[in-house]
Amino acid sequence: MKGNARLLMVLTALYPLGLSAQGIADIISRLESIGCYEADARFSVTLPQSESDVVYTVGLSSAPAPGDPLAPCSYLTDWSLETPTGHVEGFSAYFDGHHYRYRNERLQEYHMEWDSIPFRPTGRSAGVQGSAQFADLYPAFIARELKTMSGDSRYSISVAPPATFNGKKAIKVSTVFTVSEVVATEKDFFFDAETMLPLRIDTESNPGQITEQTIFVSYTYPERMNCPDLSDAALTARYPEIFEKYRENNFHIENLAGTPMPTFTLPTTTGERYTHHRGEKFAAPTVIAILDPVSGFNSEIVEAVRGAADSLPKAVDVIWVFNSTNTDAIEAVVPSVRPGEHLLMNGKSLARDCGVTSLPVVIMADSDGNIKNVNLGLNRELGNVVLQTMALTD
Repeated sequence: MKGNARLLMVLTALYPLGLSAQGIADIISRLESIGCYEADARFSVTLPQSESDVVYTVGLSSAPAPGDPLAPCSYLTDWSLETPTGHVEGFSAYFDGHHYRYRNERLQEYHMEWDSIPFRPTGRSAGVQGSAQFADLYPAFIARELKTMSGDSRYSISVAPPATFNGKKAIKVSTVFTVSEVVATEKDFFFDAETMLPLRIDTESNPGQITEQTIFVSYTYPERMNCPDLSDAALTARYPEIFEKYRENNFHIENLAGTPMPTFTLPTTTGERYTHHRGEKFAAPTVIAILDPVSGFNSEIVEAVRGAADSLPKAVDVIWVFNSTNTDAIEAVVPSVRPGEHLLMNGKSLARDCGVTSLPVVIMADSDGNIKNVNLGLNRELGNVVLQTMALTD
């Protein structure tokens, strides 16, 4: 791709700015109008100091999303990668304000109705739905990218006349991103001149520098395209093992009742670790109190939970989880643990996975590891809520 700057000068001379701008507008419009979409892509990354390329095999499928302010299309992306240590695969999906992504034995999900912050664009980030790996390969996202480039003076864009590319009549769009008179990125798009389907994307970052990186994407298409089946139930059916083994709610804490307690492994104040895996049983019905040691009312919460536990005719375990590593502050709240109690620290990850936005929170679970009830904050009825819930919990 080196020499693109010179090519751009030639093309600008041959095709005046007005024609080039109009050509980009037409290309964007045609990309936005593509309906159901399916493709396989080969995504190859070349690094200067690497002996071999990193090559992903990507399956793309999308559907129009008219009126959705969060994304230009709904999509389902499957990808795989062969590494020296074995086969790696994952997926990402977005539809109707719901986003899922799976990689490295971790399933993350985001739901606009429960937490809108991850979906908000910030700086150059397009939100979780737009920053997912390979999302920018879809025609609708390419259209949005070209539209952004067209409105940014740091980009130079040119449209070459139709030519033959892999036996197809194709249109080439060349872009150069320049920062402080230094070329940061050169990116070429090749589109089928008849359908405007992407055929290839070549990207060169930091050309001529030690951090230079080149990405080549080539597309192949089926004879007929269909829209993906996108819903929570459809994804669960498509990836049953992943959802069974790795699903951890990113929902608000209020919605956890009736679901398994998320996986957590946290240190105790004495240097051991306490681990619970999603779907595993607890030794007994269990109360999990997530606290901030510097907040007020901690003593009242400890008193209410212990009072309820003492009033029950059966054994109940209590796990005190603090979002801090300050053992002095933690032990000032719980100076000593009683039989059946556990004192854990550094619990911010558990609070995050439970969707906790403010503390304190008291979670009540049965011995099968399923959450029966959740109490937010401190109120006069906390002791009664714990007592009544745990009395009906096995």
